[in-house]
Amino acid sequence: MRDRFFFPAALVLVAMMVFLAIRPGIGALPSGAVAGDGANYDKITIEGDYLHKVFAGGNAKTELADGADKRSLLFIEAETGALRDEPELGPHFRLAADIETQFSGMTVRITVRARPADDRGAMQVAMNYSAGRAGESGWRIFDLKPEFSDFSFDYDVPRAEGDQGVDYFGIRPVVPNKSRAVLIERITFDRVGPWKTDDPA
Repeated sequence: MRDRFFFPAALVLVAMMVFLAIRPGIGALPSGAVAGDGANYDKITIEGDYLHKVFAGGNAKTELADGADKRSLLFIEAETGALRDEPELGPHFRLAADIETQFSGMTVRITVRARPADDRGAMQVAMNYSAGRAGESGWRIFDLKPEFSDFSFDYDVPRAEGDQGVDYFGIRPVVPNKSRAVLIERITFDRVGPWKTDDPA
């Protein structure tokens, strides 16, 4: 085969091989732990398709739903008594090691924009930031409003010492009976600043 035919054919073959290799990832939704960009950790935002990174955990139902502007919302539904108290055993987001390191010893403000789902809408939403064995914020409960609203709390993230595993952010509807569901538009972690300073020498 002459060079003028061989090289274009080889180029087409290589391009086809690359396309076949990446095709399974085309259109795939984000999954896995929430990570930072390696540069700015003052604000970490989870919204749109990145809400798909939630782990359902327990017997909760989680899925993406279309918002009014076609942006993805996170739908979380649970039945009464179906979830255990530990944040990682219900709907939660895992925070990657880079965020765990950057948040260690910092006050972090967590803000969730949420409202009740249209069917069996929850009256309240519960949130919990867990740093594993080092401690957790405990469940913070907020009364939902009919429209999307922001709900925030501050948590002093314990200093990371040794192998702690990963941090988690648990979020779920409060379910007094039967089943309840909540819609999440956005979750934001703002690094406010150090909560504790070392004793002066």
